[in-house]
Amino acid sequence: MTAHDRPRPLLDEATAIVATVGGVTLERARAVLRAMSAHTHIKEQHVAELVVEWAVTGRLPAELRGELRAQLDGGRTGPGQAQPAAP
Repeated sequence: MTAHDRPRPLLDEATAIVATVGGVTLERARAVLRAMSAHTHIKEQHVAELVVEWAVTGRLPAELRGELRAQLDGGRTGPGQAQPAAP
């Protein structure tokens, strides 16, 4: 079974990764994934695939890494919040 055969679980897994790395709720993490997709013009399913791969390999395309950082930084209100680290 490929990742394309299971789109919902892949999106759920990517959401959980973003929530964990970013210290945000699952709802906020899903919004981050949607925004990453919209701002990079990469389909949300592919963004999810790349995020899950990032959790395994530690590699995320620079454009997506920058967008992830921007989205997580924009969604935080507390002082001194850390930037997302590799999972």
